[in-house]
Amino acid sequence: SGTLCETLLMVQAFLANVIFPNKHEDEQYKYTNDGHLLVSETYVGASVEALESGVFRSDIPCRFKIVPETIQYLIDN
Repeated sequence: SGTLCETLLMVQAFLANVIFPNKHEDEQYKYTNDGHLLVSETYVGASVEALESGVFRSDIPCRFKIVPETIQYLIDN
């Protein structure tokens, strides 16, 4: 998980005497713009997009053409 990875990186940085920032902690209570306590924070209609890393066929422009004679040559040999 992300928390485990973050913790392991912080331990390794400490052991190597590397300076790293303190872990960010969210505020215990959140308030609306007019000062009221925010009980729950939800988003209606939001969507999450999962990004995939890698190289995909659509990323590489190429023209593809099947030559029947070449296919037959490969079958025969």
